[in-house]
Amino acid sequence: MNNKILKILNPLLFIALLVTIVAMVLYKVPGRYQYDADSVGKIHEIAGIIFFILALLHVYLNWQWIKSQVFGIKPKKKK
Repeated sequence: MNNKILKILNPLLFIALLVTIVAMVLYKVPGRYQYDADSVGKIHEIAGIIFFILALLHVYLNWQWIKSQVFGIKPKKKK
């Protein structure tokens, strides 16, 4: 079940990251295009919140792998 959810979650997480980065670049880097700073800042904020929530869900769904690979805690064997 986790794999099905992660197949949807991971691309959404990547898209949220890209939107956050692009909005930050459009807000910070002066160029010949003029963007409304308030709108771009709001997009950056909302995309950042979405990214954070999706990242927490991603860690939750991958917690067993994180425990085994990072902390060295092996899952208990079922009898």
